[in-house]
Amino acid sequence: MNDDFSGASVKQSYYVLHRKPYRESSQILDLFCEKQGRFSALYRVNKKNPPLQPFIPYQIQFSGRGNLKYCQYVEANYSSFSELKGHLLKGRNLYCGFYLNELIMRLTWRDEPQAELFKVYQQTLQGLLLLDNDEQSEPFLRRFEFHLLAILGYQYNWQQDSDCRDIQAEQYYNFDPHAGFKAVNAGTYGRAYGGGVVTPAVSGRYANFPGEAILAIAADDWGHSLSWQVAKQIARLALQPLLGDKPLASRELFQKI
Repeated sequence: MNDDFSGASVKQSYYVLHRKPYRESSQILDLFCEKQGRFSALYRVNKKNPPLQPFIPYQIQFSGRGNLKYCQYVEANYSSFSELKGHLLKGRNLYCGFYLNELIMRLTWRDEPQAELFKVYQQTLQGLLLLDNDEQSEPFLRRFEFHLLAILGYQYNWQQDSDCRDIQAEQYYNFDPHAGFKAVNAGTYGRAYGGGVVTPAVSGRYANFPGEAILAIAADDWGHSLSWQVAKQIARLALQPLLGDKPLASRELFQKI
């Protein structure tokens, strides 16, 4: 870690990804910021220092020389986006926020700078906070997932298949998390899209994704009738090898609402 953990004023923003009790009156916080990425710090809770909340940008000063720093001074920091002050994630969007936090916790290394991911995370939170209703969150989630995958080294080509041929709107495609899109036999799969249900194919790939939906996602066209469904399925397939067998707690919460 660098000198940003000194007692001097720190201008960067910190977000709480996760918190857990520590002894009687303290919490261990998993924090996320641009320069340090994800790291842990100890925070004492009392009448003067209420528990810190997720999705709020904080300015924090730290003390201590060991691996676990102490949050010495904390205040909300809305200086860069004052229009968000007082806005809170509610309903489905609250669970969306927990989902973002859990992905970062599960898929990033501790103490590793994450400038690009931090920027995308902040932009996604801002978008969710300013939504008129919680039914408009899908594009924000999908953009975040694909940005995260790209940062982790899984940047898919939405314009061409794995054989370097242009994606065709009338064609159907397999998706392989390690190779991207592969055109399938039109005689076998050239039928109407099955209502968001993917068809298992050989070698762990998945079939029946229409080219027109893939091209709509590439163009950031979320008004297309299938773009949300297809993007969600592809994101899940791409993330699965990285997440392993342990289910996402936030995804289970989604299923209950």
